[in-house]
Amino acid sequence: MNNWLFRFLTSGFGTGMAAPKALGWFIAICLVGLWIFIWFVKLIYKLIVGEKIPKYKDGNYEVVLTSVGDDPKALKKQLKEFNGYSGSLANKVMKNLPSVVVTGLDKQSAEDFKIILDETGAKTEIRIIQADKK
Repeated sequence: MNNWLFRFLTSGFGTGMAAPKALGWFIAICLVGLWIFIWFVKLIYKLIVGEKIPKYKDGNYEVVLTSVGDDPKALKKQLKEFNGYSGSLANKVMKNLPSVVVTGLDKQSAEDFKIILDETGAKTEIRIIQADKK
């Protein structure tokens, strides 16, 4: 660990004396332990809940992936650029066709997502989740 906080703590809060160094090392070890604990809790949460496709609340449209196309690497790269997508979620969506890519969009946003995905060679369609109430 070579950042300013750990250097400051392990130097004894800048004093170089033994007692503050010991206290600084104790605090540094506790911070590392806390970081590991938080990482572990996030990992367990992700394993239990799983990853889910992004759900927006802008409208009643969803984009459905019907075919991966000729370049699955480009499609996976594009999916990973969407907020909420990891590599494993992109793989899962690409393997289980047809599958919803994003949901809860307005019509213009759904068309934008469709254009972006179609540029990678994939085949997509836009579906209405529920009828518009106008």
